[in-house]
Parts: sequence; structure tokens; C-alpha cells
Amino acid sequence: MPAAVKVRTPATIANLGPGFDALGAAIQMHLEIDIEPRRDSIEIMLEGEGSDHLPADETNLVIRSMNHFFDHIARKPHGYAVRVKNPIPLASGLGSSAAAVVGGLVAARAFTGGSIPQAEMIDMATELEGHPDNVMAALVGGLVTCYRSQDNNALHYFRTEPSTRLVPIVAVPKQGFLTIEARKALPGRVSFADAQFTTSRAALLVGAMTAGAGTDVLAEAMHDRLHEPHRLKLMPETAAVHSELKSAGLAVALAGAGPSLLIVTPRPEAVMRAEQVRRVCRERRAGWRVFVNEWEPQGAWTS
Repeated sequence: MPAAVKVRTPATIANLGPGFDALGAAIQMHLEIDIEPRRDSIEIMLEGEGSDHLPADETNLVIRSMNHFFDHIARKPHGYAVRVKNPIPLASGLGSSAAAVVGGLVAARAFTGGSIPQAEMIDMATELEGHPDNVMAALVGGLVTCYRSQDNNALHYFRTEPSTRLVPIVAVPKQGFLTIEARKALPGRVSFADAQFTTSRAALLVGAMTAGAGTDVLAEAMHDRLHEPHRLKLMPETAAVHSELKSAGLAVALAGAGPSLLIVTPRPEAVMRAEQVRRVCRERRAGWRVFVNEWEPQGAWTS
């Protein structure tokens, strides 16, 4: 009978402003999955965000991901008890789905003792979740740039570390917004000028985040013209907070497809900037929560 397994998988933030569908970073907010062997029964327990309405059966995304792995290796346990504890707000742009998929796959691999290449884990996770920028960051931690090979379209990533001199602050409204709906707002074409502008900011952002740049550089680097202007039109509450923080000189971007916001600040300014964000959010009516966080250098891991 397999041994008990515990998996922790980080929340992730994709895009980071100008890095549309390419950049992702892990933060220290973790989905926890505990699995214990059972002889012939399956028990599923949910705690935390979404536990009041997410299915506690085999349609749950964590369990679907586990079963996908079991099918992949053609070996399914007779029984197990799974406890999922989730602090990651749902439909918020913080990679809750990626954490569920990656956590389920890694848990199933550890529980069965399966050993498959990381490339296969990436392919399975991307097939299930659909967003490689979140998936990669959840699997390996740190700051990742995702890309596909020009010759065979294979998915790859390049991993770096965000500077510890920088602190991520996340502002989360009470009402979520589905990524699939946010993607519908995107145009079929963009201008060459907007593409050039955003490409330059994406390159600047990677350098700024790894070097630990100041607020002025970070604020410039997190500008985007490809997706944020279109998505913010669907989220007036988020757009209002985004605009006010940006006007105040903060480095702010949509977290993923939104509706949450990511603010990146030098560590010496973190307390002041967090209070500034809280003050702006308190003036709104969307029940905002503000988390002062840290970057997570480690991807999903087992114990």
C-alpha cells in the first residue's frame, strides 16, 4: 500500500503586465493536498476557498488531474483519502486552477511512485489547464518565460529568480472573473506600435524584476498595450483601482487575466505601498483583500 503524501503547490501570477501568455511568477500562497491510502474507498475533503461550492467528487479539478496521471501510467490505486486545503482565491488571476492541476499531478506521481520526465508533466498540466505561464511557474517556482520551439512547437521555459529586494502585493476583489470571459475581450489584431511598445516593456520587466529595480523603472516596465486595456473595460471596479494606483506612480498590473491586481515594490517601500493600496481599496465597494506576499522560489513539492 502506498505511503501518505503531502503536496504544496504555489499560487502563480501570469503576464505580469506586458508578458502576455509568456511570463509567470510563483508567490508564497500554497494549495495543500494530503493523500492517505485506503483499501477500497475514495474519500475527498475540501477546506478553504471554494470549499462551499466546489465538487467533492471525481469531477473536482484536483481529482481529475490525479486520475489523468493514473490513466497516463495505467495504474490506479484501489482507494485513497484526499484532503485539499486551498487559500488561493478562485477566478482571481492567482492561478488557482494551475495549482489544482499541478498539485493533483504531482500528488498522483508521488502517491504511485511514478517517475516520468518533467516535459511530460508540463504537457499533461498544460493540456488540462491551458495556461503554460501559470503551469510552468507552479511546477518550477520563480519567474518563468514560456516559449514554443520554432521547429516543432514544443513547449519550453526559461527560469530565473525575482529579486528578493522586491515584494509582490496582491489586491483581490470579492467578485471573481473567469479567464475565458476576459480572453473574449482581446482583439484579433494589434498595431505594430502597440506590439513594439509592449515587447520593449516585457524585456525591461524581466531585467527589472531580476535586478531589483526601483519603483520608477518597475512602473514603466509593467505598462501593457496588448491585453490590459481591453480586459479592464470588463472590470470597472478593477479598472478604477488600477488607474488610481498607476496615477500615484505604483508599479501595477492585472494579475493574470484579472480581476486581481499585482503591485511590485522595493522592500523598503513595502509597508508604505501596502497601506497606500489598502487605502485606495477601502474607498471602493468590491470587498477588496490585500495580501503582502513573497516570491516563491520552489515549485510544487512533496513531503
